[in-house]
Amino acid sequence: MGLSPAVRLLAGLSLVVSATAAASQLNIVPLPAKYATGDAVVCLTHDFEVKFDNDPPQDLISAASRMVKRLRCIQHTYLSPSRGAEFLANGGCNGYIDSLHLSVSNPGTVFAHATKPIGQRNETYELSVPTSGKATGKAETALGAFRALTTFENLWFTTQLDPGMSLQVPLDCPARIIFAPFAPYNINDAPAFRWRAVLLDTSRHFFPLPSLRAMLDAMAAVKLNVFHWHVTDSNSWPLDLSALPELVRGAYSSQQIYSEDDVRELVTYAGERGIDVVLEIDTPGHTASIGESHPDFIACLNAPWKDNANQPPAGQLRFADDAVVDYTTAIFTAAAELLSSAYFGTGGDELNLRCMRDDGPTQATLKEKGWTLEDALLQFTNRTHAVLLKKGLTPIVWQEMVLDHGDLKLSVDTVVEVWLSSAHTRAVLDKGFRVVHAASDFFYLDCGHGGWLPPGGNSWCDPFKPWTKMLSFDPYANVADYQRHLVLGGQVSLWAEQTDDANLESVMWPRAAASAELWWSGGPGDTINALPRMHDMRYRLLGRGVRAAPLQPEWCALRAGACVL
Repeated sequence: MGLSPAVRLLAGLSLVVSATAAASQLNIVPLPAKYATGDAVVCLTHDFEVKFDNDPPQDLISAASRMVKRLRCIQHTYLSPSRGAEFLANGGCNGYIDSLHLSVSNPGTVFAHATKPIGQRNETYELSVPTSGKATGKAETALGAFRALTTFENLWFTTQLDPGMSLQVPLDCPARIIFAPFAPYNINDAPAFRWRAVLLDTSRHFFPLPSLRAMLDAMAAVKLNVFHWHVTDSNSWPLDLSALPELVRGAYSSQQIYSEDDVRELVTYAGERGIDVVLEIDTPGHTASIGESHPDFIACLNAPWKDNANQPPAGQLRFADDAVVDYTTAIFTAAAELLSSAYFGTGGDELNLRCMRDDGPTQATLKEKGWTLEDALLQFTNRTHAVLLKKGLTPIVWQEMVLDHGDLKLSVDTVVEVWLSSAHTRAVLDKGFRVVHAASDFFYLDCGHGGWLPPGGNSWCDPFKPWTKMLSFDPYANVADYQRHLVLGGQVSLWAEQTDDANLESVMWPRAAASAELWWSGGPGDTINALPRMHDMRYRLLGRGVRAAPLQPEWCALRAGACVL
């Protein structure tokens, strides 16, 4: 069926012209798996619309409407000294595209497919843009169709028309041609990895919902599909759970909390954009903020951090205590109710054993039960994970839970995030667990901004990780052929010691787009050939209001290959 007039493009203009010949290319991040381009310039007609061959879900209709609205007022120009005017030198386009027809064969919403278990997510699509007439897209799922919409949108550019021309266009948008310079386009696409994530820490600094929504929009623009929400930590507890309202005593303020409705709304917002929200409650370490409401649950609370934690403030759960274990299961149960994901992060990193050995109540409990610390951690992990497994959720843990504490008898389905070093991946795989690449030597966005503890000097994970470093990563390095199926994908991580709402976007973008390229294409990537596409994506993000950092001087961005040694 055709969409309502609100989904029609009212600002694109059709002009008849030929284009200056140029090397065919597809300036898209991530680059599709298979594609072919031509040398014709096509424009969108003034009444361009998206149509569906069958009844689509409402969130796919809404996505098409948003895409058309953005194209209606597109500001992104082709990156050349003449801003793409070379393609329109003779006055117009070779042909016009009046519609995009999408066909989806399987039922279900974008949201439903985006939040399925990883092996069931189907993002495959086909997209064809001819030299005139209608463009077509085919996908098995609404999620695949959503990816097709994203690719279609990123094909188009604009350029300022002669101000003397008389045109009927909306008053809120400048008079522009909307063109794609290398038609016909034929694309067959699917991701190499189904886990393409961004982690954001919202404990060290609080990020308001509008900033999180903007991040999700940017993620969707480059087909990233998992938001790993590290929502709590020792610094603050911003998650307001109605079953445990006392926990937000650990928030920075009453204005810096996420209500249950906030979380549900964000989960919906993300899912409708093809993104699965995976919440992480890091335990048993990184929990000093619980001490604001339950000081008796926390070992080393207010103790000198240098001996009892990796950074201030010190404090971690007394995980040998049955009451603490019960409380933690209550937290997991309440938090899991807010989500639609098949996954839940339980943390497990940087557990300070000295803190536990020096903690009187913990040692008394261990003596009473005849346990070692490893025994207690085993019982804590099994009991807390059990409530998740009962709900059909798959736990996600940091690598220490597999490599540093003996056999904790984790479920074989547990997903392990390797963060300390990419060199540790094989050790996790050798234990039979599925892995997500999150290595700090490649994918930590916070590295290289200078030390903060104390201020001055270098950060612990120097140097800065440029986009080229991320794209150079080989996901299968030191991975045996029989283990390749255990590699789910990867993520970039932004720990927020030195990042808040003021600089979030410039720290994250466009570097996170390079990880999107890596996990979609399978990597490692050719950074020289990727550079013009990364420039293009950075400027597209700017056009969408994202304060993405520049990669090179604008002079270089406008002259592909001119600033490469």
